[in-house]
Amino acid sequence: MIAERIEKIRKAEKLSRRKLEEKTGIADYTWQAISTGKQIPNEEHIKAISNLWPQYKYWMVFGETMPEIGQISPELDEIKENTKQVG
Repeated sequence: MIAERIEKIRKAEKLSRRKLEEKTGIADYTWQAISTGKQIPNEEHIKAISNLWPQYKYWMVFGETMPEIGQISPELDEIKENTKQVG
């Protein structure tokens, strides 16, 4: 589940695995292995994503959001952005 959420975050942020490697120092082939289920995300991977996008960390780990404290999912972020554009 965490691997799927990491991939959703990466795609929502429009970041290639190569760029994710540059930002985290974790090889792009590792991110690919995580996204295809060949590797289970570990603490290092979770921390790296949390450091880049702290607003997603609760959702990434638990699959839940808490917007009142700024913990959202990529879907909630997209809704928020779309609402800003309309309003």
